[in-house]
This record gives sequence, structure tokens and C-alpha cells, in this order.
Amino acid sequence: MTPGWENNDYTREIQVPEPPSERKRGSWYLLTGLIIGLIFGLVYALLVNPVIYTHSTPASLQEDDKDSYRSLIAQVYAATGDLERAQLRLALLENKNPVYALGTQAQRCLAEGYTTEARALALLASALQSESPVVPTTPVPTQTLDYSTPIP
Repeated sequence: MTPGWENNDYTREIQVPEPPSERKRGSWYLLTGLIIGLIFGLVYALLVNPVIYTHSTPASLQEDDKDSYRSLIAQVYAATGDLERAQLRLALLENKNPVYALGTQAQRCLAEGYTTEARALALLASALQSESPVVPTTPVPTQTLDYSTPIP
């Protein structure tokens, strides 16, 4: 015999620990995998490669955004008086009846207390309905004092 083989240390079997049961770790691996995948997906979608919309028209906007767009058109018209430009911009919204849309939005703004915006919308609706440019004027608020009021 070869020297050293008579020692039982080399002939002893190595015992391998049994793997943990699949039942205990299966659901935790699935849950952590879903959470990590969701986080990586959001980071990729929002930071690495976000969606960029190009060549979209105002007609594809949601109703709230269309209202904001109409309001901006009306305010620019009230400031400049350029009816042709306002008509071209309103045509991009592809409304069946832009006068009706402007009028209902003006009523909603008036009910919510936005009088300046409502006035601009009503002015543009009136100009579109009459097909002649209405010259926007800015009224100057005045206050008349009664004679019986003492002047400070």
C-alpha cells in the first residue's frame, strides 16, 4: 500500500448540505423579480428612452387641453385683433362648430369666475359669427364719486 492511504481522512465521504426547499424561496424570487423588473422598466421608459411625440395636431389633444388652446387663441385675438390668424388656428382643432365651442367655453369660464378669459372667448365667438373683425377694445374702469361723498 502506498503510504498515507491507510489514513481514513482521505477515504471519508464528503457530505453536501441539502438545498433549501423550493416551496420557501419560490414566491420571494418571483416577487423580487417583478419589483426589480418594474423599476428597471420605469427607469428605461422615463429616463433612458422616453416617448417623444412629433407631428401631432391640436385636434389630437384632450378636451381640457383643447380648452386651453382655444383660450390662448382668444386672448391673442383680443390683444392683436387678427381674425384671420385666429380662424386658421381654430381650424386646426377640427371642431364642427367653433363658434358654439367658444361660446360654451366662455359660459363655463364665466361661471367659474374667469371674466377676462370669458370676455376674450366671447369676443372671438362674436367676431367669427359676424365674419367681420370686431375691434377689441380694452375698457378703462372708471369710478364716479357722488357729490355727497367727502373727498379725502
